[in-house]
Amino acid sequence: MPVYPASASAKPAAQPDAPGILLVGLNWLGDSIMSMPAIQAYRQAHPEQRLLMLVKAKLAALWTLHAAIDEIIVLPESSGGMLRLARQLAGRQLATGFILPNSFRAALVPFLARIPERHGLPGHWRDWMLTRIMPRSTTLAAEHQSHEYLALLGLAPARVPEPRLTLTAALRQRAVSHLGAPPPWIALMPGAAYGPAKRWPAEHFISLGRMLNATQNYPIVLLGSAAERDLCRGIAQGIGPATLNLAGQTSLPELAALLEQCALVVANDSGGMHLAAAVGAPVLAFFGITNPRQTGPLGAQVRILQNSSQQSRYIRRSSPQATLSLIGIRPEQAWEAARELLAKR
Repeated sequence: MPVYPASASAKPAAQPDAPGILLVGLNWLGDSIMSMPAIQAYRQAHPEQRLLMLVKAKLAALWTLHAAIDEIIVLPESSGGMLRLARQLAGRQLATGFILPNSFRAALVPFLARIPERHGLPGHWRDWMLTRIMPRSTTLAAEHQSHEYLALLGLAPARVPEPRLTLTAALRQRAVSHLGAPPPWIALMPGAAYGPAKRWPAEHFISLGRMLNATQNYPIVLLGSAAERDLCRGIAQGIGPATLNLAGQTSLPELAALLEQCALVVANDSGGMHLAAAVGAPVLAFFGITNPRQTGPLGAQVRILQNSSQQSRYIRRSSPQATLSLIGIRPEQAWEAARELLAKR
């Protein structure tokens, strides 16, 4: 059972014999960040409890940056590993499991670990594994997704705080060393793990990058995952030889530190967009037909461009309507919005 201490925590640690609460974390970067305000509120309401985050390996490092979490446990991929983990957790005397994802698999470990209270949303043939099923609400469905997590954790509706991540001086220094130039920078994040329905065209990113190069005195860097390396390389080459491509070359904490030191982050509706907003960077985001009122980034310096009257929380990964909507957001519009955000610095 790989376990990570939440070393970035600035709060007094919960006592080892304090009531244990298992949080089954979400599987997407953006969803994870949208759950943070509720977890922060829960920590504030229950400072005496010990919060354990059970999460897939790809997101474990993210939670080391979040002060509300006392311990991070990596969810095994194999069925045998999950059974072994459940046996280990059964000996931890955990009081409650909050299951944030909606999947059957997410509820399985808390059930097998015999955690007395297991709370989650209905569906996916898992209701029998839950002791408290939070009914789906049309009112909540119209709110920002973060409100759903407040309700699941048993918290009263409230103004949602911004996500808070704690970055160390060492992380910030590593970010500077990646770029070889002092901050601030402009970051372009043209990827979106969800698929084409959330991607502004690459040629639009190139056009915008050229406009920014011609009018602003900030180095431009392309950021993203290893899977987006080729996409970012092509855009960097299209913008010009001084443009740097770091896609796939940073850890998740290093990426957060890079984004924090940006004068502007231009991104699709993606996990990178949510991460940039969470570290306080000015964010210009492109939305196709997803609804930013429900899944938009939580940050003080956010500008959203959208060219669609139809808005929905759930869309297909490949949607002709979403693609047309994104194509309709012109680089000139993005440049004007970018200039306005940069002028506020």
